[in-house]
Amino acid sequence: MKWFGKPIKRKIDPRLLRGGGRYIADITVQGTLSAAFLRSPHAHARIADISLEQARGLPGVVAVYGPDDAIDFPFLPVLFPHANLTPVTQRPLNRTVHHVGEPVAMVVAETRYIAEDALDLIDVRYEPLPAVAQLQDAIGADAPLAHEHLDSNLAARFTQSIGDAKAAMQAADVVVTQQFQIGRVSCLPIETRGLLAVWREEGTNPALEVYAATQNQHEMRSILARLLDLPERQVRVIAPDVGGAFGAKAPFYVEDFLVCWAARRLGAPVRWVEDRMEHMMSCIHEREQIHEASLGVSADGKILAVTDAMLANTGAYVPWGIIVPLMTSTLIPGPYKVPNYFCDVQVLYTNTVPLAPFRGAGRPQAALILNRLLDQAAQKLNLDPIEIRHRNLIQADEFPYHTGLLSRDGSPQVYDSGDYARLLDEAVKRSRYGDWRQKQEECRRLGRHIGIGTAVAIENTGFGSFEGATVRVETTGEVTVLTGAASQGQGHETTLAQIAAEVLDVPLPQVTVCQGDTSLISYGTGTFASRIATITGTAIYKAAQAVKEKALAIAACRLQAEVEMLELSQGYIRLKNDPDCCISLAEAAREAKGLYPGTTYSLPVSPGLEVTEYFAPPAAAVTSMADIAVVEVDPASCEIKILQYTSVHDSGRLINPLVVNGQIHGGIVNGVGTALYEEVVYDRQGQLLTSTLMDYLVPTSCESPELTVAHIETPSPLNPLGIKGTGESGTIPVPAAIQSAVEDALRPWKIPIGRIPVKPSYISQLLGSRSAAAAVDRGGAE
Repeated sequence: MKWFGKPIKRKIDPRLLRGGGRYIADITVQGTLSAAFLRSPHAHARIADISLEQARGLPGVVAVYGPDDAIDFPFLPVLFPHANLTPVTQRPLNRTVHHVGEPVAMVVAETRYIAEDALDLIDVRYEPLPAVAQLQDAIGADAPLAHEHLDSNLAARFTQSIGDAKAAMQAADVVVTQQFQIGRVSCLPIETRGLLAVWREEGTNPALEVYAATQNQHEMRSILARLLDLPERQVRVIAPDVGGAFGAKAPFYVEDFLVCWAARRLGAPVRWVEDRMEHMMSCIHEREQIHEASLGVSADGKILAVTDAMLANTGAYVPWGIIVPLMTSTLIPGPYKVPNYFCDVQVLYTNTVPLAPFRGAGRPQAALILNRLLDQAAQKLNLDPIEIRHRNLIQADEFPYHTGLLSRDGSPQVYDSGDYARLLDEAVKRSRYGDWRQKQEECRRLGRHIGIGTAVAIENTGFGSFEGATVRVETTGEVTVLTGAASQGQGHETTLAQIAAEVLDVPLPQVTVCQGDTSLISYGTGTFASRIATITGTAIYKAAQAVKEKALAIAACRLQAEVEMLELSQGYIRLKNDPDCCISLAEAAREAKGLYPGTTYSLPVSPGLEVTEYFAPPAAAVTSMADIAVVEVDPASCEIKILQYTSVHDSGRLINPLVVNGQIHGGIVNGVGTALYEEVVYDRQGQLLTSTLMDYLVPTSCESPELTVAHIETPSPLNPLGIKGTGESGTIPVPAAIQSAVEDALRPWKIPIGRIPVKPSYISQLLGSRSAAAAVDRGGAE
């Protein structure tokens, strides 16, 4: 391989490092107006009266819109419907608000400064309604209703099952039970949401042109066309440089509709860029779940049964259906053999920001449950945590492995390939696990509390439905790749180019990837679910292979030879037995365009040295990871310090190890944030208590540990390249591994750790409770 599998630096970095990025705030269109939104201070309220006239009279204000202008506005469409879901989606500028931060009015002005000033002139009188914000409160029969028209806060209820978990649990030699409370987090990309909408009335075919910080421009085009009653040909969506997304920019929001609607109504370009406080109070959150889980094992540590009762918060609406709890429920068994399993899931509406997939999308929660229960079982059986995992991992000769569950699309869940035992062994070796166990005992004698935690997890990557790509050889010999897949920092410009360069055997700098624009290719799905390498990469591979076949057929005509006698090498098609007899790809491209007008086209291929191909995967390719964390906990200050972090991944065949490692490093640090620092907090009335980065903590370089990252490769049989996704896998095992390590460090106190994030205040509370309990015990003994 010349390009595939090589650690090549990202092509885009020099431009970005020199300040050449072109984000939503950088795009200049003559006459652009700025939008700003007035947001509700109430979690649940009805607008009794709203006065917009004073704001409309402010110099520089072009328009102000409120609920009276929104009477005919549609509700946002239901994405990812489910048979058990009672869907509630958002309606722009509705008279009833259902979470703090929901837009109630929109100002369009000459500048953002004027628009913000005008917001202060809008007078709103609210009639507060009962609100529910906490999962524990939402489930009660007498709980306040998040939506008045519903009978309860239950958005959906469903179960997952294998075998007879109840009977198997009763037969188990050891049963462990734990409650896990997983906090809510924000996606927090560096660039917040934003878009610039331009309505063009030119000619007889008016069109809406939208520059959007989005993960799925084709889906946005489809939704905008539907909501604005336009044919899709009149809507173009372009994703320029996007400064991170992590799931935040996948849903369609009411602001997206309102900015485009206003641009069309005013006949002027309108831009809106979200500020950080808006992001915290109106952009999707994720993670929040509560689990009551049990594990039954035999005397030798083999899993017999797993049961779980899950409460999942969906917030005020369902912007992406119930994908997150579905993913969690199907992946709790993870890489382990679980013959009997039962999971009861209740998804609840609350008066909080809606939840939707964030990096990991329900999988970090799933990885936490069984890995932590195995820790508890190992303690009871006096087994090493590594050993109990080895006894239960799916073995390499058992693939493809049928779990007995249904995937999120209703198809049977099958793991395509892997070697989980080798993965774990590699993590043990790389982390020097045995040495750390020995050092742990030495440190405890010295009063230092070191803990070691382990997690083995999986990610089902590359969900469909499809992606497409056009590969074209230009008459200069350069190669252009057109795809709908938009990058938000993953390095598509490099990795996707490597695939085309490998097939066509041209220098990598000769390949240009154009992406993120609905005008480039007719159809696309989007950049999420760790899917671009597997799906778009395969589409590019197929298209490049077809271009290669066309080039060989053209050369066969030109050189008067059979195709079997030719080979493509270094940008030339040559006779195998006479390399000097050749034509270049550039010449073949010129031949494919026809010599000149009026001549007969005599080639046995369609015109143009280009091919468009689509790829729809038959199932998800399963990536796996084994992580080992070493932490130290100071019982006096309750500070938690990560001493070492080791992560070994199986992402199938790697296109670019350098880019993959960058994704994994970022994912691990993201997981550290979930595990130790990040938590969006609401009070019981639905008021957001963490609306700034002074309140919402994220790990900095000081808190990011030195990382050891390694790989094994088991190719996926689901695509011709053998690749699996890796964009989210780094973050998935981290909360489980770190929570496990913290509990291990506090083993002398026999404290079960059940909350994520594991904050010092939580540790202090547990240690205080344990000390108080010990004092009571001593008093009773006296």
